[in-house]
Amino acid sequence: MQAIARWLWYLAPANPIVVRIVQGGSQRARDFWVRMGYLGALIMLVLIGLLGGEGMGSEATITDLAKAGAKLFNLVAQGQVILVCLIAPMFMAGAINQERQGETFDILLTTPLSNLQIVLGSLLSRLYFVIALLLSGLPLFSVLLIFGGVPIRAVFVAFVVSALAALLVGSVAVTISVLRTGGRKAVFVFIIAIAAYLVGSYAVDFMVRASAANPKETTWLTPLNPLLVLLSSFDPNYRPPTTSTQGGLAGFYMTNPLGAFASITLLISSSLLLFSATLVRRLGQGESIIPMPKGMRRALRLAPAGERTRPPRTVWHNPIAWKESKARGKVAAGILARWGFLASGIIGAIVLVVMYHTDSLPRVAGPLGGRPPDQGPAFRMILSAMLWLEIAIIVLVAIYMSAGSVSKEREDGTLDLLLTTPITPKYYVWGKLRGLVQFLTTLIAVPVSTLVIACLYVAATDARVRYQVGTNVYPDEPLLNIESMFLLPMMLVPFVSLCVTVGLVWSIKSKGVMGAVIPSVAIIGSLSLLLGFCGLNAAENVAVVGPILNAFSPVTNLMMIVNPWNSVEGYADAPAGARANLFMAALIAAGGYTMIVYIYLTASVKNFDQTVRKLSGTA
Repeated sequence: MQAIARWLWYLAPANPIVVRIVQGGSQRARDFWVRMGYLGALIMLVLIGLLGGEGMGSEATITDLAKAGAKLFNLVAQGQVILVCLIAPMFMAGAINQERQGETFDILLTTPLSNLQIVLGSLLSRLYFVIALLLSGLPLFSVLLIFGGVPIRAVFVAFVVSALAALLVGSVAVTISVLRTGGRKAVFVFIIAIAAYLVGSYAVDFMVRASAANPKETTWLTPLNPLLVLLSSFDPNYRPPTTSTQGGLAGFYMTNPLGAFASITLLISSSLLLFSATLVRRLGQGESIIPMPKGMRRALRLAPAGERTRPPRTVWHNPIAWKESKARGKVAAGILARWGFLASGIIGAIVLVVMYHTDSLPRVAGPLGGRPPDQGPAFRMILSAMLWLEIAIIVLVAIYMSAGSVSKEREDGTLDLLLTTPITPKYYVWGKLRGLVQFLTTLIAVPVSTLVIACLYVAATDARVRYQVGTNVYPDEPLLNIESMFLLPMMLVPFVSLCVTVGLVWSIKSKGVMGAVIPSVAIIGSLSLLLGFCGLNAAENVAVVGPILNAFSPVTNLMMIVNPWNSVEGYADAPAGARANLFMAALIAAGGYTMIVYIYLTASVKNFDQTVRKLSGTA
């Protein structure tokens, strides 16, 4: 018994890796700003909930206050889960990068530490900081209890779901580091996959409930999404069935979403950790699990294994732009991810159009009685969710690529070589911007193609639906405006350029990739959230000027493009003038973003030499 207790003690609490990293961690400025950013994001969610919540007036009753407190708590709890799912892999990616730069991971494989100690130490040491983030938000949740309407049990449920989500994403990130399948890049792809999964499964759950006999009951997707698990625990309009026609594990899965989510999370995490512990030393010796066949390598235009030659290629006048545009993504994973993303977007748009044409989408009734339900609301909701997801992926990829474009060259010494050439800072920085934006055109084509397919279908079939604005009903209006497919790229290309610019500037200022990624994501996220919250309210209440303000936020601008009848003040009364106003808003937003990019990069070019020398220690 004593031997087992000693083994468990050195496996986790006294694990040398855990002790080393925890004792020396949380002393850098970056960790401090991550914690401050996390708390700032939660506080911002509270403020948004207070400003937009009900029951906050001077005449509010205790019941109104309790309802508002419950909604606010649900908003903050779901925001916490999203932040944890995005922050935990970043902590893991930073840890992996640090170990590889110092080559400490290979050194660990030569120590007497067991495989399980190495894997658990890598997980628990970084998971410690994520749990510390969760605990730092506990006082904020305690304050929300003052509103009433939220039992103390809900606080523990919110933290348990967040901790389980952190455990799962951390286990996957550690497995990626053990497999050595791309390092930080693979972890960042994993972050994008998390965002896509959360949004996609949430949208599918809505569709399943809309066509179900009881739309207030949970579905089979609920235990697979932490956001839906939280919703089933707090929202009285989304509850699991009290009884199930199926017994055993199937009945437990349907009637207890929290327990099923915890069981699935622990099972997957344990399996991944055992898999990693089994292969950690084998992969450390350079062995591979699944070698790529020669035929597949030729199909993906890759050189044969061991061969370092490739056919000559024509370089542009600006070699920096050519390198960023043409020399990126030439590995199998990059090619498959890029073209697979394009194919999935086109297929998804075609499936949506076919489902609408065959009357397979859920029919939703309007708030006024006596009106038959139609497919219009479901079509626009699914189309908006698809566009939001695709744009979110593009923005994250743009930020990560630009944030690593200079930092990576500084880490491997390439930047020092480039500075000895006749390339000027202006030539270098603007070449980076041009090359990265041109590389991202394949990804930008995905949401544009999605909207083009939908608009062409509407134009070809003259699809018309009923819109309800307040108490007025407009029974014969187009499902989509044909100019929507032009408004989206007018706003999206300059906004992606802005994302690339922010990441590029922080990449110049930061020594490491993660030191540039985190502030870039924080800036773009805060900007989109602030402009979206203010712009949407302005568009719904202020004519002419409101849509122009809202056009600066890609998230809420989509609501105007897809459904201007319910998102733009006065649109239903004068559609022709309002449509011209939306076109003008897109032009102004594009010009504004272009001006910001020009000013931002011009300032960066002026300080380029000083910043680079300062970071290299030669200033």
